[in-house]
Amino acid sequence: MKKIIFTFLALGLIALGIILFYAHKKRVSVYNYDTSRNYNYNFKGSNAEILNLKLTNNTLKIPITANDNISAFLKVDIKSTLIGKFFRPQINIHFNDKIISQQFEIGANKIRYLNVSEALNSKCSQIELETKNIKIVSDEVTLFLFKNDSLKGKRILILSPHPDDAEIAAYGLYASYPENTYVVTVTAGDAGEFKYDEIYQDSLTHYLQKGKIRTWNSLTVPMLGGVKSENIINLGYFNEALPTMYKNDTALIKTRFTKTYDISTFRKQNISKTIQHLNATSNWVSLINDFTFLLDSIKPDVIITPYPKLDSHLDHKFTSIALFEALKKLGVNKGKLLLYTNHLPESGSYPYGKTRTPITLPPNFESSLYFKNIYSFPLSKKLQQEKILALDAMNDLRLDTDYLKTKSAFIYALKIFKRNTVGPQIDYFRRSVRSNELFFEIPISDLYDTNKLKIISDDILSK
Repeated sequence: MKKIIFTFLALGLIALGIILFYAHKKRVSVYNYDTSRNYNYNFKGSNAEILNLKLTNNTLKIPITANDNISAFLKVDIKSTLIGKFFRPQINIHFNDKIISQQFEIGANKIRYLNVSEALNSKCSQIELETKNIKIVSDEVTLFLFKNDSLKGKRILILSPHPDDAEIAAYGLYASYPENTYVVTVTAGDAGEFKYDEIYQDSLTHYLQKGKIRTWNSLTVPMLGGVKSENIINLGYFNEALPTMYKNDTALIKTRFTKTYDISTFRKQNISKTIQHLNATSNWVSLINDFTFLLDSIKPDVIITPYPKLDSHLDHKFTSIALFEALKKLGVNKGKLLLYTNHLPESGSYPYGKTRTPITLPPNFESSLYFKNIYSFPLSKKLQQEKILALDAMNDLRLDTDYLKTKSAFIYALKIFKRNTVGPQIDYFRRSVRSNELFFEIPISDLYDTNKLKIISDDILSK
């Protein structure tokens, strides 16, 4: 009997070991890089105020700034403990009876950046760093301060490659300044997963309906943030078509899933009268003409768009490439770009950490990455709650229609359990419902500098 019990215990331990090994392998598979490498940022060409400071017993005295709109990042040298090689390392930042948490990659080592903007803007005189599964190996730290201009009264244009990108990257920002904000979505969202197969078995019908509902999402969800319907547009271009359009700028491009050249298929849902002035042709020249008309009509002071070098999705890259081309075509050299990433090439799981914690600087290993400022836009608890509802109103970010079938619903529940316990945790609610939204700021005039444009555009213009 004892032998049988011992055998079962041994088998159980082996099974547990296999499960833990598999779980760990899945959790670290989200990093497309060696997590023991230094993050490599060059702040010398930026507008950062750089302060070299020293930790004393993990406590740091910080300067009280006159400006109450500061983005601040603390450079620290870290090393994961043995436990930190299997569970997420974390640093808790204590100030003014508050605690904010910053999580890192499993097994993270060397240079990383803490987002301490909230602490600086609270006018506290010191912060205390509490480590979990990680050690701070050097008392020498560096604080980078960016003074951010107010966006009040500025005309803001947000470019969203797909329905939901504007909300993921900048819902809190545009809901804070809705009066002068314009949200322009480039594509209809007529691609991706065959998500509603319980309703539509035919692929063509499925993707036509998916594009229709996602276009409708893009035209209505910004109104939850107070943006006027006249200021919301979906241009109706096809998902995953922008790179092909760019390669042959006059050729008509057929959508991959819905087999049509006619972008009015989705564009006709627009309410804004502005759409009447735009040319409905599925090619690159048409997209540039649309952008130039919108830029000339809106005359934005601030344009929010993906950072091509920091976003792996080709539609995101080419949305911004088209914008740059249109800006240069018009000769625009005033104003600024706030650049975001929703699909970081180094990891689809970035930003790391839990919902409602700060977004900090992404993994970066090239010191040539260009920016003038970094803007950590703060989101109140109320804005974070509203952002959850805005994301939930985007059909493609919600659970699919498996619940319509009992068997499918059970299997999907297991998938959700696996995703939330084993990983990789890449859902947009965890990633984007945070205490801030993060943007790299670049003056539009810098687009006329060939070397800077080459870096910003990920050298895609020469390929």
